[in-house]
Amino acid sequence: MNGEQVFRLPIKRTALNILVLCLLLSGLSSGSIIVASSMQNAGYRIIGYILGILFSLPIFFFLFQLFQISRSKYKIDRDGLTIFWGFQKMVMPIHEIEWIRPYDQMGYAVPLPALERMGIFTGKIFFRDLGDILFFATSQQDAFLIGTSQEVLFLSPIDPQAFQKGIQEAVYLGSITPLERKSINVESPARVVRSNLGLYLPLGIGVFLTLLLFILFGFVINARDSIQIGLVRFEPASGIIIIPLLSLILNTVNAFLSPKFFKKENLKLYAYLLAYAGPVMSLSLIIAILIGMYF
Repeated sequence: MNGEQVFRLPIKRTALNILVLCLLLSGLSSGSIIVASSMQNAGYRIIGYILGILFSLPIFFFLFQLFQISRSKYKIDRDGLTIFWGFQKMVMPIHEIEWIRPYDQMGYAVPLPALERMGIFTGKIFFRDLGDILFFATSQQDAFLIGTSQEVLFLSPIDPQAFQKGIQEAVYLGSITPLERKSINVESPARVVRSNLGLYLPLGIGVFLTLLLFILFGFVINARDSIQIGLVRFEPASGIIIIPLLSLILNTVNAFLSPKFFKKENLKLYAYLLAYAGPVMSLSLIIAILIGMYF
C-alpha cells in the first residue's frame, strides 16, 4: 500500500430521497399555516400553526443528515481505518480489524436502521450473531461488514473493490505506528428513548400538554372577554397567554436538563423529578383553566 486511500460514500440516491421528502414536508407545513391564517377561530388557528411547525421540524433533521453524509468519508492507511462521519471521527487501529466481508455474502439478513429506505444507515444495532453493529453508510448495495475486536462496522464505500483491497493490504502489511483507538457515539435517538421511557415519556407528555394549553388558550379568548383562574382574573382573556408560556418554559428547561442529569448516577433522581414536574404542572394548569371556564 502506497500512502493513504480516501473513499467517499454514494450519496445521489440519499440526497434525492431527502430532497423529495423535504419538499413534501414543506408543502404540508406551508399548507397548514396558510389554512390556519384564514380561520376566524383562534383555537383552530393555533392548531393549524402547530401542525405547520410539526411538519417543518423533520426538514431540519433530514437536511442535517444530508449535510453530515456529504462530509463523510473513509480513510485507509497501514496504521488503521479512520471513519469521518459528519463532524465526528472514529479511528480503528489496523491490528483490531479481524475480518472484512461484503454484506451480500453474509448468508443471512442483518437488521438495518429505521431510515435505511431513505438511504441513511446510521446508529447502532445489536445482532445476536455479530454483537453490536455500527452503521456509517448510505447504501446496502456493495456494502461491507468489518469485524473488529469490539464491534462490527457497516460501511458503503463508493469504490467497493478498491476499498476491500485497501483493507486487506493494510492488515497484511501491519502497522508501523499503531494508532490509538477513538470511538464515537452513534447510538440511535429512538433506541435511547425506548431504553429510557421512564425519563423520556413524561418529557414527551409535558410537551404535548403544553401544546394543548396553547390550543385551549385559543378557544378561551375566542369565547369570552375575561376569565377567573384561582385568585387571578384575566381581563381581557388574552392575558391568559402567560399560562401556556410558563408551561413552555418549564418543559423546555426540563427537556434540556433532565437528560444531562440522567447521565450522572448521583443526579438521576433529580432528572426524574424534573421530567415528571413538567406534565404535572401542565396538567394542573389545564384543569385550572377548565374550572375557570365552566365553574
